[in-house]
Amino acid sequence: MKTGLFQPLALAIGLRYAGSRRSNRFVSFISLFSTFGIAIGVAALMVVISVMNGFEGQLKGRILGVIPHVVVTGAGERLVPPADLAAELATRPHVLAVAPMLATEGMLQSPGQLTGVSVQGIDPARWPAGDLLHQQMQDGALDTLVPGSYRIVLGQGIARNLAVSVGDQVRLILTEGSRYTPLGRVPAQRIFTVTGIFGVGADVDNQIALVNLSDAKRLLRLPADEVGGLRLWLDDAFAVDQVVASPLPEGLHWQDWRRERGELFQAVAMEKRMMGLMLVLIIAVATFNILSALVMVVSDKEGEVAILRTMGMTESAVVRIFMVLGASSGVIGAIAGGLVGLALTFGLNPLLDAIGLNLYMAAGGGGLPVIVEPLQVAIILLGAVLLSFSATLYPAFRAARVRPAQALRYE
Repeated sequence: MKTGLFQPLALAIGLRYAGSRRSNRFVSFISLFSTFGIAIGVAALMVVISVMNGFEGQLKGRILGVIPHVVVTGAGERLVPPADLAAELATRPHVLAVAPMLATEGMLQSPGQLTGVSVQGIDPARWPAGDLLHQQMQDGALDTLVPGSYRIVLGQGIARNLAVSVGDQVRLILTEGSRYTPLGRVPAQRIFTVTGIFGVGADVDNQIALVNLSDAKRLLRLPADEVGGLRLWLDDAFAVDQVVASPLPEGLHWQDWRRERGELFQAVAMEKRMMGLMLVLIIAVATFNILSALVMVVSDKEGEVAILRTMGMTESAVVRIFMVLGASSGVIGAIAGGLVGLALTFGLNPLLDAIGLNLYMAAGGGGLPVIVEPLQVAIILLGAVLLSFSATLYPAFRAARVRPAQALRYE
């Protein structure tokens, strides 16, 4: 059946009911309240998820920009890579660059301080030019790590603890390269000159020191062709599963960032899911309001439904009328909440500054990090609409079961 406006009859009647003033103002209030509830829930969910995405992206960029994404190692502590292995790994999906590296633990000593560090031996010539460390150098440069010069680049936390700056000298002590002497076992040690300081704003600033790969091998007394492993840079650190799923030549093994930092990112992901779940409950409560309001509307419209049934309207058409009526609140609420949520998300830092609540910026940050993912926005809006539709099912089927003879008996 069609109306004069070429709309399906159920849609036309449902929208007319939604736009008309109801005789029962309490029902109108509940309907309006449910629309506002869905809008508030959608907006809050979008803002919180976007901020959590921002924090996750910040951690991903700062921490995973310094520690290796993936390392190919051998069965032992050291590896003599085949000549063509690095070139073959560079052709695999998601791999941006491949370079040899050497990792060990040691101590750094300045004239007045001593601190433990994680030492990485690197080859600056094969280090990607767009890597985070090149962008986050506070002083000096990574290219100063020339073979045989015994220079070192420190995280700003280490430099602060040792009270050193570019040009100062520190003593690097490595127990792994120790040797036996008449006086006992003596650790490998060497004076290094600080030629660079980096700062990424994460705990790695207090942990990592970089030296040239050849200098590290000399200090550890390793053969020239032996390295700790081949380091792989990925275009997305979270694509590590796809990389490590591919086979390697016999005797070689994958190691990835999850070995050291997996628990941190799992905790962040869990927190994001729990916050999302709590805010989804706000939307769920609003959909219950739709259900209660629609039940009262069905009771109020029994006479009209009975007349429509006597005129030949089917039960399925009656169901669609009340589904349109109930879902209209969810659709309007989801659209309004989505628009408000996007406005709040993109204007969050200026808004917090205006009301004096930007504590993150006051603590030295650059404002709350925000990342809006279109797929998440679409899922939130679609989920709100589907919850609204689900809330209309019971009242709509109840309306379809109205018996015309009983409803019109006293009309």
